[in-house]
Amino acid sequence: MRLRYLEFTPDLATPFDLAPMSAVAGRTTAGAGLIARPFATLRADGAPVRVGRNVFFGERATVHIAHDTLPAIVGDDVTVGRFGLVHACTLGEGVVVADGATVMDGAVVGGHALVGPGALVPPRKSLPGGWLYEGNPATPLREVARDEVEAAARAIRGGLPHTLATFDDLPPLDMAPFVPEGPFEGVLHALHGHAPRVARAFVAPTAVVVGDVAVEDDAGIYFGCAVAAGGARIVIGERSNVQDNSIVATDAKRGDILIGRGVTVGHNVRMGAGRFGDGALVGMASKVGDGVVVEAGACIAAGAHVEPGTVVKSGWIWAGRPARAFRPLKDAEREAFAQGVEIYVRYAAAFREALR
Repeated sequence: MRLRYLEFTPDLATPFDLAPMSAVAGRTTAGAGLIARPFATLRADGAPVRVGRNVFFGERATVHIAHDTLPAIVGDDVTVGRFGLVHACTLGEGVVVADGATVMDGAVVGGHALVGPGALVPPRKSLPGGWLYEGNPATPLREVARDEVEAAARAIRGGLPHTLATFDDLPPLDMAPFVPEGPFEGVLHALHGHAPRVARAFVAPTAVVVGDVAVEDDAGIYFGCAVAAGGARIVIGERSNVQDNSIVATDAKRGDILIGRGVTVGHNVRMGAGRFGDGALVGMASKVGDGVVVEAGACIAAGAHVEPGTVVKSGWIWAGRPARAFRPLKDAEREAFAQGVEIYVRYAAAFREALR
C-alpha cells in the first residue's frame, strides 16, 4: 500500500517489492530495490523518510520520524529485521538492524555496523561503523568483519536463523492468531458476538481490531497494529493513539485493557491486560505484562520490560529490563507528551481524509 499524507505521496524508484499489507506513506522516497515484507511500515508524515538503494524491511519492521524535527535516513544496502524499529535516526551504508532491535531519535549508526537482536540504541547516540552492538542501551561488543555483517543481512532477507540476526522474543508476524473465527480480511472483526465500535477515529487499513473494542473520538490505531479483545474488553479513549505495529491483546482470562484519554502507545509495543491512565505514555519497543497499572501522566520508557502486576506511579518514568522507577518526569517532558497527543490527533484526521 502506498498512501498519501496531505499533499505528499511516496516516491519509490523501480523496481520495488511491497508485500501485501505493507505500507509506505507520505513523504517517503526510496531508491531502486526497496523490499518491504508483510506489515512493514514506512510512515513519513511530519518529516521525510529517505531510503537508499537495495534496502530491506522484514515483517512488522517500522520506520517513522520525529514530527517537523528529525527525518529518518536509511543508507544503501541496509537490512532491518523482523519487528525492527528505525525512528528519526540515520543508518549508514550496509547497516544491519537485527530482529527486534530499535534505533531511536537522532542516533547515527555508522556503515556496516550490526545492531544485535533486541538491542536498543538510545536517542542521539553516535555509533561508529564496523562494530557489533548489543543490549539496552546498545554497547559495543566487538569489531565485526564485513562478511559477518553481510551474512547476517542475507539470513534476515532469506528468513534463515543466524546468531547475530534472529530473535526468538517476537510477537506474531501475521494476523492469524488475532482473528480466530476466520481469515484476515479487512480491519474490523466480530468475536464471540461482539463487534468493534469505532467513533470518529482513524484505523489504518493494515491494522486489525477484533471483538469487544471501543475506539473513541480522535483516537488512532496505526499501520500493522493488532487490537484484539479475545473475549475481554478493550477501550481506547479519546485522543489516544496506538502507533505502528503495536500489539494490544488480551482474552477473557487475562482481563480488560482500559486506555484512557490522551494516551500514547508508541511503535512496536506489546501490551496485555491493564489500565493506562489519562495522559500516560508507553514508550516505543516496550513490553508490558498483564495486570500493569500505569497511572495518569506516568511514563514507561522506550524499550522497557514491565513485569506483570506493576504499578507505574503518576509523574514518574519507569525504565529498564525489568523496569524500575527511574526518576520523576520533568515539566518539559510533560509538555512534549501533550504536544505529541495533539500531533497524533492531526495525523489521524489527515489519514482519515486520505482514505475517503
